[in-house]
Amino acid sequence: MTHDRILDYLHHHPAVGRDARIAERGVVIGRSRIGAEPTLADYATIRADGETIGVGTDVWFGEHATVHIADQILGTVIGDHVTIGRYAIAHACTLGDGVIVGESSAVMDGAQVGDHALIAADSVVPPRKELPGGFVYAGHPAKPVRQIAHDELATLASALRRGMPTELLASKRLPPWDDVIRRLPTTSVGPLFALGGRAPRITNAYVAPTAIVAGDVEIAGEASVFFGCAVCAGGARIVIGERSNVQDNSVLETDIDRGDLVIGAGVTIGHNVQLGSGTIGDNALIGMGSRIADRVVVERDACIGAGAWVEPGTVVPAGWIWAGRPARAFRELKPAERAEFARARDIYVTYSSDYRKQQARG
Repeated sequence: MTHDRILDYLHHHPAVGRDARIAERGVVIGRSRIGAEPTLADYATIRADGETIGVGTDVWFGEHATVHIADQILGTVIGDHVTIGRYAIAHACTLGDGVIVGESSAVMDGAQVGDHALIAADSVVPPRKELPGGFVYAGHPAKPVRQIAHDELATLASALRRGMPTELLASKRLPPWDDVIRRLPTTSVGPLFALGGRAPRITNAYVAPTAIVAGDVEIAGEASVFFGCAVCAGGARIVIGERSNVQDNSVLETDIDRGDLVIGAGVTIGHNVQLGSGTIGDNALIGMGSRIADRVVVERDACIGAGAWVEPGTVVPAGWIWAGRPARAFRELKPAERAEFARARDIYVTYSSDYRKQQARG
């Protein structure tokens, strides 16, 4: 069942407190429990399908902010008076009261950020990392920079909420969302848009209602494109193979000059990824918050680490992890990691089926 921008998942219905301010394309899903006075800007997505998400009072989510869980493993807990910037990710983690997460940052699975801490823009808090409160953290991985007082934190949070982030909180590398929107015909109704005389072709796949899929895009069976994503071919071709998934607020964008983007079967593209032209081999994984430039080849069973920045023309060999800024060879994948990637893929195949069934019921 759909209630404006508050969506059920299976039999789970969100509980949202009083005085909620949810923008037209913001969305709250499933096992979400949110306190009073939350604010969700456009495309902000709180998706509690495979586990619970608990959010305190007076929490603010900027445009394209993503909150998700680790399916049947770990939920997300967000305290009171938290401020999460544009394109930032809180994934299966805990954020204490008064925390600020800067634009285009990621707090990953099992991480715990203490009360009144600040995560600077473009930073990554690794899985299971514990960061004490009262400090500024920055970098990839995020490390302590200095202590921060409550009054400074409050001033910075207010500026971020007003759309005036300081240098500490403003990303230097946001996705080209505005460029994607400018290409779209104003007469079309999403999520599917014809562009340059070519329309998307969807076969037994799920496309979320707040996504945009435009132009010569082919999405194969049991694949999925989730909330707030943009998949824009712009005169080139984009192919998303069988059982592949594109997670919330990712931008896949190319054009005739940059070339095609071909994604194989069983590929996982994490939340808030930016991906240009190139080739992604079968069963590869593109980590959340990563930025992949044009003409990149990621061979089968390879992995781009979370938050990595991959330079144009890079070739990532089969079975290897590349990480860093710029991304470089890190090590070969372990068998346990390959199994976990397969599990993630299968979870999203199930999600695709569940969301399609729910969409069909209206």
